[in-house]
Amino acid sequence: MKTCPKCGELNGENRSECFKCKASLGAASTYKKICPKCKTLYSGKSETCENCGNRLAVYDDNHYSHDASSHAAAAGGCWMYLVSVLIPIIGIILGCIYIARGEDDLGKSLIITSVVTIVVFTVIGVLLASCGVLG
Repeated sequence: MKTCPKCGELNGENRSECFKCKASLGAASTYKKICPKCKTLYSGKSETCENCGNRLAVYDDNHYSHDASSHAAAAGGCWMYLVSVLIPIIGIILGCIYIARGEDDLGKSLIITSVVTIVVFTVIGVLLASCGVLG
């Protein structure tokens, strides 16, 4: 698999340009990377800065763009958190519907499970964010 030097997207070995941003998929030596923190330039094959350990960004003469793989991971994480909150909210709504129908036991268990799930996800999210695991 070839990695796009501009957006970081994975492309097939036979592709000559990125299917996402249409950038040329030439040899890695044709582009440079820069550390956003200490501004040190590296070859296109490098992934992290030797000085500070930060992820490198693709360097362009006019500007540089951050590695897209970190943005893709952040976007994927955002959807995960959104789903982890939406599913328990749907459980609360369904619990209220079951209680309105007269099925109190099922409705109460749905609501309790949903509230506990939201609390657990919130506590885990706060712990991971405080440890620096989450962006």
